[in-house]
Amino acid sequence: MKCHECNSQMIEVFEEYHYTESGLNNVYLSNVCVYKCDCGEFFASIPAVIKLNENIGRSIIKKKSGLTGEEIKYLRKNIGLSAKEFAEYLGVNQSTLSRWENEKQTIDKSNDRVVRMIYANFKQIPLEEQKRIVQDTFRNIDGRINTVPIHLPIEVLSNSPKCSLC
Repeated sequence: MKCHECNSQMIEVFEEYHYTESGLNNVYLSNVCVYKCDCGEFFASIPAVIKLNENIGRSIIKKKSGLTGEEIKYLRKNIGLSAKEFAEYLGVNQSTLSRWENEKQTIDKSNDRVVRMIYANFKQIPLEEQKRIVQDTFRNIDGRINTVPIHLPIEVLSNSPKCSLC
């Protein structure tokens, strides 16, 4: 593959990739095919982005600490709701949701759980899995709001392409 900046040949390597395109700063993908050029240009070949984003969402709703504003916004956008619509589902004012998403105010535990369940419902996560999330996660949410690194192997996405040089 040729570099779009300098027209040199790019090399392909498997490596961990910091997936900031998700809108989150804590998502890392392992075994991703990354095309690199000597001029410094690079890009990752990420298959099945929709499925990847759903896996990220599942990781978020299963975490044992409170949701960050960035994660709330991610979940809302991943189910395709505007801030106004999401606030209506939550039964809160849109300005409250905005303060949560912009981390001007911490979301309380009960609304944190409702956000997770709205996401699970919209993504049609099977009821048995939702039940496990409630049983395994909800009791153990410790109330701290922190970012937990999300590490996903690219193999969770079926038919991931292989680099020709790897």
